[in-house]
Amino acid sequence: MNFLTGLVFKIIDGFFSLVIAVTSVFCPLGKELPTTPADFTPVLRFAVCSDVHLSGEDEDPHAERYATFFEDTYAYAENQAYKNVDAFVVAGDMTGRGEDAQYQKFVELNEAHLRDGSQLITVLGNHEFIAYRDEDPTVGYTKYKEYMKRDVDTDNVINGYHIVGVSYADDAKTFTGKDSWLRETLNNAKSEDATKPIFVIQHPAPFGSIYGSVNWGNLTTGLVYPSYPQVMTFSGHSHYAANDPRSVNQMSYTSVGTGSLAASIVNVGYIEGDCDAPGDSGTYWIVEADAKGNVRLQLYDAVTHQFFDKNEYYISDITKRSAHYLNWNNLRSLDTTPVFPEGAAAVAGKDNDGNMILSFPNAESYWGTESYQIELSGAGKFSDIIISNYVRVDDNTMNVIVGDMPFGTYSYKITPVSPYAKTGKALTGSFEYAGVVLN
Repeated sequence: MNFLTGLVFKIIDGFFSLVIAVTSVFCPLGKELPTTPADFTPVLRFAVCSDVHLSGEDEDPHAERYATFFEDTYAYAENQAYKNVDAFVVAGDMTGRGEDAQYQKFVELNEAHLRDGSQLITVLGNHEFIAYRDEDPTVGYTKYKEYMKRDVDTDNVINGYHIVGVSYADDAKTFTGKDSWLRETLNNAKSEDATKPIFVIQHPAPFGSIYGSVNWGNLTTGLVYPSYPQVMTFSGHSHYAANDPRSVNQMSYTSVGTGSLAASIVNVGYIEGDCDAPGDSGTYWIVEADAKGNVRLQLYDAVTHQFFDKNEYYISDITKRSAHYLNWNNLRSLDTTPVFPEGAAAVAGKDNDGNMILSFPNAESYWGTESYQIELSGAGKFSDIIISNYVRVDDNTMNVIVGDMPFGTYSYKITPVSPYAKTGKALTGSFEYAGVVLN
C-alpha cells in the first residue's frame, strides 16, 4: 500500500468509524466478547446461507456445497442435546440467473436433503431476476412463486420466534414499497414479546450497517430497522468474508453478513476494489436461540467442515445498547497488530504451469491477517496486495502465485495487514529461485 493509498484509506476508515461511532453511542468499547454459557439450551436452531448460485448443470460444485449446507448442519445437530434443525434459510441468489433449470436443481436438492421437522425459508436475490430484468423483471416473481410455492415476503413463526423474509421489489433493484409491509410485520412480532430477537432475512445488507453495506447495501430497509433494537438481520449479496469481524455489527439493531456459500470476496482498504479470496471458500451461520431470547451465532467453514473459533458470538439483552458488544468500534478495539511466527521465512518453488509460487506462514493477530503487501526484487520484480487465506479455518500457509519469473536471487518484503488496517512488521529476507517444482 503506497503512501497516497494509505492516506486515502485512513481518511475513509476514519470517516466510516466516526459514523459507526455515532450510531454506536452507549455501546461497550474495549470489552472482551461474552462467551456462551455452559448451560445455554436452544429452543430454536436454523442455518442461514446466501449466494449459492446454482448453474443448473449436472456437474456443479455449487450444488455440492449446497448439499454440505444440509449434511453438516444435521450432523452438528445430532451431537447436541437439542437435536432439531428447525429451518434452513437462504438469503437470496439461490440461482445463477433465475432460469428454470437452476430452480429445478434447487428444488431437487431441497427435496433430497431437507428432513421432516425442518422448514425452508428463502428470499429473492438479484440473481433471481437476471434472465428477465432487461425485458420484464416481474417474471422473476412469477418464476420464484412457481417453483418455491410461496409468497416473496413471509413471516415465519417457529417455536415463538419470528424469521421474517423480505425480497427485492419486482423491479429487481430496490425495496420500493416494502417498508410499509416490513414495519407492520415487525410491529406485530414486537407486540408478542418486545425483548425477543426478530430475525430478518434480506439479500443486500442494510446500508451503512456492516462490511460491504456502503457499496452493496440497501438504504430503504436501513431506514426501517433503527426503530427496532430487537431486529437481527442476515444478508448476503456482497460475498464479503463473513469471518471478517466487520461483517457483524450491533448499532441500534444487529446486522450479520453471511458472506457466500459459493466464494468469498474481500475489499482491500475499501478503495482498492473487490478481490476474490484465494482458493476455495464458503461459509454459513448456525443460529441458536434459547427460551429467554439469548442467541448464539457460530460461523461454519463449508470447505474445511469446521467452525471458525473467533466467530462464535453470544448475544443477550438484544434491546439494550449496553449489551451490544458486537459493535464496530468494540470489535475494532480488540484487533491486534499481525505478527509472523518466530523464525518465519519465505521460500519459492514452481508449479506445473511454470509460475513461481511464493510460500510463507501466516502472520497471527486477534482477527487474523486480511492481506499482505508483497514486494520482490532481484532477478525479477513483483509488487502487489494479496488477500489472505483467512477465509478458511486452519489454512496456515500462504501460497501466492507470482507468475513467470526468472531464476536467480530474490529479496522479499512481506507486510501483513489486519482487518482493521493495523500494519505489522514486515517479514524480510532472501531466497534462491531455481525453479524446483512443488509437490
